[in-house]
Amino acid sequence: MLGLHALSAPSETVLHSEVLLVGLALMVLLNAGPASRNIRGIVISAALISVLVVSRVLLEPLPNIQPVTVGLLLIGATLGARRGIGIAILVTLLSNAFLGTGIWTLFQAAGWSFVAWTGATASSHLTNSEGELNMRNLVYFSIGAAIVFDLIVSMAALVADPSPSVFLTYLIVGIPYDLLHIAG
Repeated sequence: MLGLHALSAPSETVLHSEVLLVGLALMVLLNAGPASRNIRGIVISAALISVLVVSRVLLEPLPNIQPVTVGLLLIGATLGARRGIGIAILVTLLSNAFLGTGIWTLFQAAGWSFVAWTGATASSHLTNSEGELNMRNLVYFSIGAAIVFDLIVSMAALVADPSPSVFLTYLIVGIPYDLLHIAG
């Protein structure tokens, strides 16, 4: 009843949205500055994307435990908002190619893009002047990022049924999974 995976969207709609996301990711990555366009920057981005995709796919059996969120928070903080957003979109698309894709992919890409942007915006709070991580702040920002990500992804339920009561029920039913996401 409340599961989005049963939501049927025409395959053309999903294909168009994913082509749009790939174009957006490439545009953002190519406009992220010279460091993102040289061989070293491309290899770093590809390696980070690979690690996040593989970790998400391998940890999929564990409910709502996703290292992608904290990974993108750190990527945003270290590589900047544009590269973080481009990486977030590509991680979403590539991991969903293995795990299943649908209308929720747009919301996941938006949520993880927001997480990467937050990391870039809060980079001075996540690292000190020597570039070392402030673990306490990282924990706080990770908890906040997980909550906001889950809320953004939950908005996909409004596509299936835009009534506030169903959305509220969806949020309440998802609280245990949101707590697992925060813990993970």
